[in-house]
Amino acid sequence: MRYVGVIPKDLATGILWPQIESLVKRAMPYGRGEFTLDDIKDGIATGGMFALGVVVDSVVQFVVTASLVEYPRKRVLYVQYGAGRGGAEAFDALKHAAQTLKADWIETRCRASVARLYRRIGFYTAYQVAILETPT
Repeated sequence: MRYVGVIPKDLATGILWPQIESLVKRAMPYGRGEFTLDDIKDGIATGGMFALGVVVDSVVQFVVTASLVEYPRKRVLYVQYGAGRGGAEAFDALKHAAQTLKADWIETRCRASVARLYRRIGFYTAYQVAILETPT
């Protein structure tokens, strides 16, 4: 059986979590420590985040984690992490999730190499992310 779409949260945080965790763990070094794996699992469990992916015969081949960000005038589907094979196949499901959530656009922060992959499926680069770390 092949499934492409939002993974029900009971499966994403239950039986499929070890596979999702393994994939997301591969992407986390490219982030900036915004989330831990526990944060992601808890976010999915409470409905503040969701996992969307490609699952074939109970094997998670590709997954993204995402959440809806609400600004005063816009709603944005923000993708935090993605990993695995088959991301282009999941693109239509991601667009459908954004439409269902009435998001104005889908957004992510990623490496230049990943941005090239996103551009191949219709994304464009709207701005650069400039970071200045502050002392703690």
